[in-house]
This record gives sequence, structure tokens and C-alpha cells, in this order.
Amino acid sequence: MAGQLDPTDPEAQVKAFAQARVRVPAEKVFLSSLATACLVPMQPLPPECDATDRLADWATRDEDNGVPMLLLADRARQRNNATAVVAFLEEAALRPRFDDYWNRGSLFVWEEVRALPGPGNPAAKAELAATYGAARTSHAVRTMQALCRDSERYADGMRSACNAAGMAAAQRASTWTLRTAGARLAERSAGAGPAQVEARQLVVDVQRRAFECAEAGNPIADAFQSSDPAVRARAVAQWEARLVQNAELGEVAACARTWR
Repeated sequence: MAGQLDPTDPEAQVKAFAQARVRVPAEKVFLSSLATACLVPMQPLPPECDATDRLADWATRDEDNGVPMLLLADRARQRNNATAVVAFLEEAALRPRFDDYWNRGSLFVWEEVRALPGPGNPAAKAELAATYGAARTSHAVRTMQALCRDSERYADGMRSACNAAGMAAAQRASTWTLRTAGARLAERSAGAGPAQVEARQLVVDVQRRAFECAEAGNPIADAFQSSDPAVRARAVAQWEARLVQNAELGEVAACARTWR
């Protein structure tokens, strides 16, 4: 929580995530958070980032996840290493899932807010946790938005790798924001003609499904404002159940379930 609440101090954020990483080394939220925090330009690098390549460490310890491969591709892009960019994108396209652990992090935030002292109003605590969640942004999504820009200037091998990675993320990512970013990546790197039409339709389809999923949760959010304590309590229980399933299954998979 200390790392999440103070993003304006990258060195303090790195230290907080590094402490969490040491305390619970198997937790992917801490592994990925530390890796992305260490990608922020800092001079000199904090010792927690300088001693170990945290992004490579994440990729190694989360070997079926395509997200760290996309981040490695972007780092290679920044270093003008086109060969490595293509290799990392091609590897990302083979990974069976894409997860930035945003959903799991949101559950952790809620658990901390829920445990705050004082009786309080559970619905107000849920709204506070949701506000914290809205303020958090996915580094992976921002990176995917920068990948493969001006792809018409690239060689066919680069465009093909960009398109394959984008299609994979659009089809296998755990959150709608990651899927949308993947669909956009596929769209801007698609060839002319039918491939471009197919890519544009993919963007539309992902955005429509994301909207439908968000709409299904609106009655729960509306119930937070009810004057009836029982209605508010039921809404908080439903909202928490949704957070838990999002964290366990991924937002996209959990969306297929009916929320009552």
C-alpha cells in the first residue's frame, strides 16, 4: 500500500515494493510491481533495481505470462535493438496468458481499506477502495500503447511480430484494458485489406464486451448509495465477491459469471 499511495516518489515506491517482494517472494503482485517500478528512469538507480534486472527476473519467474515479454520488447525498442524487439514480441505471442496482476492488486487494496480501524460505513470503504483502484494505472497498458507506432515504416518481420503479439493479448489477456491495448496494437500493425478490417472489428468487439461487463456491475455501485443499510451491506458483499473472482480468474473470465 505504501508503494501504491506514493507514486510521486519512485525511489520510495521501489523500496516499498522490494520489502514486499522479500517478505512474500512467491506473490506475483509484488514481483511485477517491483519490476515495473524499476523501469522508471532514475539516476542513480536504487540498489534494489541496480543489483538485479527486475524485469528479466519477472519474466523468468512468470514464464507463461506474455506481459513481461512485451515490457522487454519495449525496453529493447528504447535501446534501438530491433532484433531483440522482434524476438520478445514473437515470444510474447506464444505465451498462453497476459496478466499485469492489476485485479489481484485491487483485491489487496480492498483488504487493506476494509481493515482500517473504526466502525465506519462498509459501502464508503468500498467506494474509497474503488477510488484508489481508479487512480492506479497499468504500466503494461501504457507500454503497449507505445509499442509498434508508425509500423508502416517497419520491415515485414517487425510488423508481423507486432500484430501477432497484439492478437495474442487481445485474445488471452486477463483484463479488458489489456485486451483493448492488444487489439489496438494488432490494428495498427495489421496489413492492408482484409487483415486491417479484421483487426478493426476485433477492437470493436473487445470494447463492446468490456462495456457490457462494466454495465453489469453498475447496480452494485448504485446500491452503495442506498439509504437502507441492508442493501448497502449486500452490495458490498457482492462487490467483494467480484473482486475475489477477478483476482482468482481474471476480469474477463469472471465477467462470464452472473453476479447476484
